[in-house]
Amino acid sequence: MILFNLITGFLGSGKTTLLSNLLNELYGSKRIAVIQNEFAPTGIDGKELQQKNQEFRLVEINNGSVFCVCQLNNFVDNMLKMIDEYQPEIIFLEASGLSDPISIAELLQTSELKKKVTLDKNICLIDAPNFYMGLGTLVRFKHQIMIADTVIINKTDIFKGNMEDLVQEIKKLNPFAGIIQTKYANIKWDEFAAVEAKKGQAARRFIGIQSEGKPPVNACVLRTHKKINESRLNNFISEMQTDCPRIKGFINLDDGRIVSVQSVYKNLEVKEIKNYKGPSELIAFGHQLEISHLRKTWLKYASQ
Repeated sequence: MILFNLITGFLGSGKTTLLSNLLNELYGSKRIAVIQNEFAPTGIDGKELQQKNQEFRLVEINNGSVFCVCQLNNFVDNMLKMIDEYQPEIIFLEASGLSDPISIAELLQTSELKKKVTLDKNICLIDAPNFYMGLGTLVRFKHQIMIADTVIINKTDIFKGNMEDLVQEIKKLNPFAGIIQTKYANIKWDEFAAVEAKKGQAARRFIGIQSEGKPPVNACVLRTHKKINESRLNNFISEMQTDCPRIKGFINLDDGRIVSVQSVYKNLEVKEIKNYKGPSELIAFGHQLEISHLRKTWLKYASQ
């Protein structure tokens, strides 16, 4: 049986970083396939993974959650095709931060998949500094925690609150999960085995409950050949952060450098990268965000 591993977590919690770390660790020892799911019409995270890792098969399922009924056939077809062509030993599904995975226990029980794959690890990442903001935002954020076998409290190095209070909040939502505290999503593969004493028990509680549909959050994609300087980029992101809890992408600066952008609430990380080719591409998530507003704000700051 192929080992299927689900990675969930709210927007900006560190899912792609965790996956990149695990791919580096397992490189050369396992045949690995990665499914990345994004609510937007395109995905940024797959490009990020391919910059840092090699030797894995990537499948992107965009424009909605794989846990929604509307995507079920698409998910199953992509899984079967990838299994047939690549014959992986391990599959990772990095779910969109806006996904509601409450029905994961049933998703893999479709007649076509249940003979081929088995749920191995069910992981949820918590963005410690923004945990309470996320908790009050969407029900699906709670569902991600409630079905996990392992909850990773990430970004502990920049968390200023009471860690024991945060741990107790998680335990209220899911008394079955093992809890790991870390920074930079730095977890070794073998560490999961030590905390998964009640594997699958959390998710089985919700058999028969359907995932929520489209969340009240818009995902807008900006693609542009207009360049920008780094100072004005920071100003652009600062203005967009007012309405957008999550912004990510790749930007071509007017000095020839290319940077990745990772914005979570008010935190911003801009890093220079070397092997990205193409126009600037940015995905922004906001409750009432419109692409016209995103473009208009970009043009206010971009180079003429």
